Amino acid sequence: MATTTVVSIIKRAQLALNDKTSIVWNERELLDNFNDAVKDIVSRRPDANAINAFLDCTPDSSKQTLPANALRLVDVVRNKDGRVIQETDRLTLDSSRPDWHQSTPTLSVEHYIYDERDPKTFYLYPRPMNNGADPHQIEVVYSTCPEAIDIDDTAIKAGTDTTKIPLDDIYANPLLDFILYRCYSKDLGSAANAQRAASHYQAYGNALNVKLQADAMIATKG
Repeated sequence: MATTTVVSIIKRAQLALNDKTSIVWNERELLDNFNDAVKDIVSRRPDANAINAFLDCTPDSSKQTLPANALRLVDVVRNKDGRVIQETDRLTLDSSRPDWHQSTPTLSVEHYIYDERDPKTFYLYPRPMNNGADPHQIEVVYSTCPEAIDIDDTAIKAGTDTTKIPLDDIYANPLLDFILYRCYSKDLGSAANAQRAASHYQAYGNALNVKLQADAMIATKG
């Protein structure tokens, strides 16, 4: 559970920007940049806000859908009774068992198939069946995006709000670097600001251990 507050991240950004009185970047803009940072981190690192839960399967169907709040599938672990479910390649299954979508429903799923191009859908083989009146359950791990945080400007200015960041504390520095990248990107006409924006964006990517494309360094107009 995180112990870092949202306000503390914003205050650190104001200090780095040398704008503690919010003359150039107001509290609302910094908070918006914070919320955008959370969304960007989760999109690049789905494990940053992953949920492990049992999912009720759609009976007699190979096609399964993640909960409405899910962004993408991270893993399918096991049947609720304990038997593991292994990932397999759809092309392999299509070639060896062309009728696998019409497989005999069973109480023990063996494989799952997932394509990141369809992030909220995955497939099971064999098809799951209800366990009596109860739906078949499997343990899944999926990524979600936290709801945007809303804090009153006066509470940010006073530094009194205690709302915690919605990710683990290890993401505090990447959150800060993303906010600074966004702030400096407002004026890429300035060579100094362009360099600062690029530096913070690179630090952000390094902290997340992801490769960032150079053309993603685009100015954000506030």
